[in-house]
Amino acid sequence: MKNLIEKFIVYQFGIFLAIMISGLFNLAYGQTTLKVASKSLTEQFAYLPGMEVNVEGQKAEIVIETWDENRVEILIDFISKHPSEMVARKDLDAIRYSFKTIGNKVYFRNFIKKDDGSEPQAQLKAIYTIRLPNACPVYVKNQFGSTHATALTKAFTLNSEFSEIVLDNLKGDIDIRSKYGDIVGNGIHGQVQMNARRADITLTDISGDFNIYTAFGIVKLFTDHRLLNSLNIDGEQSDVYIFDPLPSAYGYELTAHYGSITTPRDLKFNYLENNQTIKKAVFLPTKEMASISINITFGDIVIRNP
Repeated sequence: MKNLIEKFIVYQFGIFLAIMISGLFNLAYGQTTLKVASKSLTEQFAYLPGMEVNVEGQKAEIVIETWDENRVEILIDFISKHPSEMVARKDLDAIRYSFKTIGNKVYFRNFIKKDDGSEPQAQLKAIYTIRLPNACPVYVKNQFGSTHATALTKAFTLNSEFSEIVLDNLKGDIDIRSKYGDIVGNGIHGQVQMNARRADITLTDISGDFNIYTAFGIVKLFTDHRLLNSLNIDGEQSDVYIFDPLPSAYGYELTAHYGSITTPRDLKFNYLENNQTIKKAVFLPTKEMASISINITFGDIVIRNP
């Protein structure tokens, strides 16, 4: 037993030492002055009704804006950073870019690939600034970056991994899928689908119909009964918070498997089941209003005033 304890102590010390060395290395690297190599390009074309813009980014910061011009403009900056200027310039060529049109769909794409198949040494990223009419549908796929979309009114679809997402004043058909990237939205109105895995969702000023799936995250929604039609949330190992100035105006169906349900005291919920395994509560307002349905496994449900 004594030998096992001694071996365990040596093992733990080895882990601690490795972490310390790694931290010192990262700190030293962070303090090193980085040389920057960059290049830019611009694409412009006339917008035609029925056109759809598709963007696929890798290590990309994508900003989508609308304007009154009847055309689409895309500005792209490719950036490479490394302590060695030679390496920064050489690895800049590893950021590849393509632009093509198939029917009424326009495709922009960037990806990382070196001719010799090796991994780039420099820190690489592409920065997109896309301006288009607000009625133009947009599809985005992004990895290891960020996406910020503003003022679209027709349709927006996003498939994202390891990327933060900011949505502002979107309307229409909206479909968001995120893995390892938090979603923050304000002023989202329409038919909305969201699927988030290991990502938090925070939405304010929402209206329309929302269907949300969440896994291993936290959902915080700031709602207004005068705007919301319906809200359906299904998830696992996630907590859900609903903040509304008049929570009594909704009809609720709340189910928590291996979790808890917390509601304002003045809302007289009827508990159909209430034990350690499952809690199921319903509430019917005095008149027909918007409905909220939440079904969570291994998570808590909280309904509160702001």
